Amino acid sequence: MSQPKKLLDNNLVFPTTMWFLSRLVIIVAMLFITPLLPIPANAQSPPLGWDVFYAWDSIWYHRIVVVGYEFVNDGKQYSVAFFPLLPLLTKAIMYFGLPFHVAATLLNNFAFLGALIVLYSWVKESYGISAARWSTVVLAWCPYSLYGSVIYTEGLFLLFSTAALRAFDKKQHISAAIWGMLSTATRITGVMLIPAFLFVAWKQHRGIKAYLASLAVGSSTLLYSLYCLIKFNDPLAFIHVQKGWRDSTGFAAQNGGIC
Repeated sequence: MSQPKKLLDNNLVFPTTMWFLSRLVIIVAMLFITPLLPIPANAQSPPLGWDVFYAWDSIWYHRIVVVGYEFVNDGKQYSVAFFPLLPLLTKAIMYFGLPFHVAATLLNNFAFLGALIVLYSWVKESYGISAARWSTVVLAWCPYSLYGSVIYTEGLFLLFSTAALRAFDKKQHISAAIWGMLSTATRITGVMLIPAFLFVAWKQHRGIKAYLASLAVGSSTLLYSLYCLIKFNDPLAFIHVQKGWRDSTGFAAQNGGIC
């Protein structure tokens, strides 16, 4: 086997290359091409520099880092809707002297890289190198992968949930529980790992460890609920606050799901 082919078959090189090239295209488009496009009447000029990665949900995560969580059950929007792991990790990075915009952007981008590496390794082990490459290319170049480069939780959540699924598939139940807990500390949607794991545990006749690992995934949500109880006297504040974004709480049939 030639040296270039050996290098390309490495579990780090191919996903890292796909990550770098796809992020480069996104960054060039956002920083250099978008400002050249015509601006509609009454629209603001597009942001420049690190601010280009900062919009919508980013503002809420920034507020959590700066002032902490806020909530009043009055039907308005509050930061309690957003789960705590991204703000916590961003604040830890900021201790090295980086501003929020830089720290959060780097965190989400490198988390997305980690997700690509985990996916590539997992698919390669299960289905071979060709399937691994195609899976990685599709994920890296999918238009929605943009959310793995801006200040959102998608990169972080994708890393933790993919690692949890891989660990459970390999019957590494303790690792699956830990990665799953990190997923539910990032987004409420991580709780969907619980029924998935329970179903696999039942279908494959796994032991008690598999069932305990499945249930442990939800512990981060329970801890966040306990925090909401202590701080706001409402253990379901992160659900009740959804009325600020839509007419109903939880999963609305027409207006989308929970934040």
